[in-house]
Amino acid sequence: MRLAYKVFLLAVATFLASYLLMSLFTVPHTKLGDEVIKFWCGIRGNYTLTTCEEMLNYSNVYHQVLSLGLFLLVVGLTVISTKLRYSAAFLSIALLVFAGVVPPQELISGVEWRLIFFLIGSMTFAYILRKLRVFEHIAIKILSLSTGSPYLLIIFLSLFAWFLALAVDEVTSIVYVMMLVLDIRKITRYDVKPLIILAVLATNTGSMALPVGNPIGIYVSYEAQLTVTEFLSRALPLSLITLLSMISLTYPLLRNYLKNLSSKLLREDVEAMRTRLYADLTLRERRVIRFGIFLLAGFLIVIALNGPLSELISSVGGFYVDPHSLLSFTPYIFIVLSLTQVRAEELEIFITRGVEWPSILFFIALFMLGHSLLWSGAASKIAYLSLSVVASGSSINYGLLNTIFLLLSTILSSVLDNLSVIVAMTPVAKIVNGLTNSKSVFWVLLYGGTLGGNYTPIGSTANIVALGMCDKARIYLDWSYWLKIAFLTTTLQVIISLLWSYLIL
Repeated sequence: MRLAYKVFLLAVATFLASYLLMSLFTVPHTKLGDEVIKFWCGIRGNYTLTTCEEMLNYSNVYHQVLSLGLFLLVVGLTVISTKLRYSAAFLSIALLVFAGVVPPQELISGVEWRLIFFLIGSMTFAYILRKLRVFEHIAIKILSLSTGSPYLLIIFLSLFAWFLALAVDEVTSIVYVMMLVLDIRKITRYDVKPLIILAVLATNTGSMALPVGNPIGIYVSYEAQLTVTEFLSRALPLSLITLLSMISLTYPLLRNYLKNLSSKLLREDVEAMRTRLYADLTLRERRVIRFGIFLLAGFLIVIALNGPLSELISSVGGFYVDPHSLLSFTPYIFIVLSLTQVRAEELEIFITRGVEWPSILFFIALFMLGHSLLWSGAASKIAYLSLSVVASGSSINYGLLNTIFLLLSTILSSVLDNLSVIVAMTPVAKIVNGLTNSKSVFWVLLYGGTLGGNYTPIGSTANIVALGMCDKARIYLDWSYWLKIAFLTTTLQVIISLLWSYLIL
């Protein structure tokens, strides 16, 4: 009954807020308002400006309330109970279609199928690498390099989590880093909660560096047509800088903890663990691990060279090859190559167990719900409100606009599912991009969405996975303990991101 009561109150609050926002605010006949109306006309079809204004401000209010209310309801239910989000999402899609809010063909076209195809391939490939014990091998190497020093361990652990997140994805990264941290706990019999929090913070920080690191990065890259080359110049350097700032601030915060850990983490114990894990490996198994590392390296190289590779295939084939579409097929090349070490009959098992199918279906539903905000005009009204705040006459203060979007995405991502937050804000960002011809708003959404997840234990998928593994290992992490480490380090990261957005974007 308590859950039903919460759902009822949430539904009333979301639809009331949606009604007030959509009915009280209109887009006026100003230079900025006319540009917003024209942009929405381009989405709906060839209507006159007067007709579009009447539809946007009056006749479509019911559609706007329903689309925005359903989206907020799904996001809210994700916070209350993650198990309810699937039924809520599918029910919302059905209501949008059968209530006549959005044509079904529009919802289908609103899904970024290239992203879905890429996610399925990436998850399958990551599961194959896991079976080949690639990540376990890397983790043991990190422990050996630390030579018993807790200071070096923090550096190598953070770098490992950061690199693994940008190389594969945040979920795979946190799983293997958590395995490493739990092994340290077995050896030292010492509290590893600070190491767990650092691993999560580094994972989320690394996930912004490349599109493959986080569903947010993949989603934004496809929606805004951001290339891997652009990520290498606008996201990767910032990701590394914020990681180093996090590590630097960690030392004074954990001074006493590190001193105590140094007496527990002996070099002899680390070597003993390394010997124990590798003692039973055959020569063939060692070769399989090396081959897996080679595949991972090749995957990263091909991802980095995606732009030039698409141009090369275009020139050879005599037709245009879209870089984002090519990226969708990249994981499957390496899945095929991995079949030299795993049986082809097992691929069905890898696809079934490696792919998070409920998450994939939820992503598809979020795409449709996000597109409904564009179609109904709800996103256009929100975009106008956002732009009017930072507009001075006929000019727009881009610095203030980016600051608002970054802070808003950061704050919301700290307490809500970060992908849901970015999907909700992307339709607004699209309108801003269409009016200003600037992609900077998409970059700040990426920064805020990934770093905002560091603030709380529920801020991102990596956080939730880590907490689940902690529960199994009987390690309790409460919010107050998390905030003692995460609040200052994440705030510093956000400040650096704000400065970066002013200087670089």
